[in-house]
Amino acid sequence: MTDRPDPQLLDTIAQRVLWLATRIVDAANHDRQTGDGVKVGGHQASSASLVTALTALWFAHLDAPDRVSVKPHASPAFHAIQYLLGNLDRSYLPTLRAFGGLQSYPSRTKDPDPVDFSTGSVGLGPAAPLFAAVARRYVDAHFGPRPASRFVALLGDAELDEGNIWEAIADPATQGLGNVMWIVDFNRQSLDRVVPGIRIQQWRSQFQAAGWHVVEVKYGPALLAAFAEPGGAGLEAWIDAMPNERYQSLFGLEPDAVRARFLDGAPRS
Repeated sequence: MTDRPDPQLLDTIAQRVLWLATRIVDAANHDRQTGDGVKVGGHQASSASLVTALTALWFAHLDAPDRVSVKPHASPAFHAIQYLLGNLDRSYLPTLRAFGGLQSYPSRTKDPDPVDFSTGSVGLGPAAPLFAAVARRYVDAHFGPRPASRFVALLGDAELDEGNIWEAIADPATQGLGNVMWIVDFNRQSLDRVVPGIRIQQWRSQFQAAGWHVVEVKYGPALLAAFAEPGGAGLEAWIDAMPNERYQSLFGLEPDAVRARFLDGAPRS
């Protein structure tokens, strides 16, 4: 772990992770013969949305005793990172969703690379490190402290629909841990629906009511710099007010079309 990670270096690594994760899914669907021609699937977008966070954790912040639960759909990005760290043989990269190959959801028992928590069942991944931290607190209290560990969960926003998550954070046994962090990938995309933006307010209140410290990380350095320019406050307000469906539609357009659609209906200041 480094005290001052180099943002440019991490961005370079993240681009490599993103390319490799995408290629892992592409190889499974186009390079491998499945016999019936049906694609095996994969989760390119759900991996891409967490590449920056995963890269920062593994290449700048995690220590050996730390344990991480990776959201199921970010499996390709996780495997890409393990390959770059030397923890996964290259021969496994084309084997996503193949028998004996890389699992589409991280698995402690089936994956060849080191997985801390199996996260195939939606909602169980975030709860696992939470109660692991509870067990760790008990062990330290009764048998003497071990090297300090942090327990991290990366989860998609749609996972917060699972009732067991709220049961876990409301359980008295999980209060006051101090060594647990959940990173919620609020990309609003779900197999069932587009998660409404208003839900983030509700979820923030529920976490805070359970005694959690909540920090919203929404904008990167490029947009923060733009917001500091003249007219930046209006730009930020316009983005914040934009419906998610419209914002998502911008990514499939050419640059000129993006600008026209983005500014359509925008105030002059």
